[in-house]
Amino acid sequence: HDPCPTMGDLAGIDDAFAAALNLEESHIDEGWSDGLKEGEALGLVDGREVGFAKGFEVGQELGFYAGCHAVWATCARDDPECFSVRAGKAIVGFGQMLTSFPMNDPLNEEILETLNTVRGKFKTVVALLGMHHEYNPQETKLSLNF
Repeated sequence: HDPCPTMGDLAGIDDAFAAALNLEESHIDEGWSDGLKEGEALGLVDGREVGFAKGFEVGQELGFYAGCHAVWATCARDDPECFSVRAGKAIVGFGQMLTSFPMNDPLNEEILETLNTVRGKFKTVVALLGMHHEYNPQETKLSLNF
């Protein structure tokens, strides 16, 4: 047997290296597709959890605003001179803004802008009512002793 490799032998070695390289590439491709599928599944679960939590926060905030509006509207109805005319108009506008909020359209891309507008209107009404301390407890200093 001739100890020097022939051209045919070198081709066999090249084929072995090519097969090894292809094996590595196929494992990388397979790992990539498996990771992509797993990431999509986990992302869907995480997205639902975060969406649920954020949706709850928005609903809670809007519920607070709706409760405030209900109290103010009742006060204004029962005692028309309870608030200034300007404050009364702001309360009515705030209520209209709350009822037009796209609560049943969670895919609405303007929902955060609308929520910021509601927040601004709430602050305006609170200012017109002169109730800064009642509705901004972080600005008041509570001295509770037990």
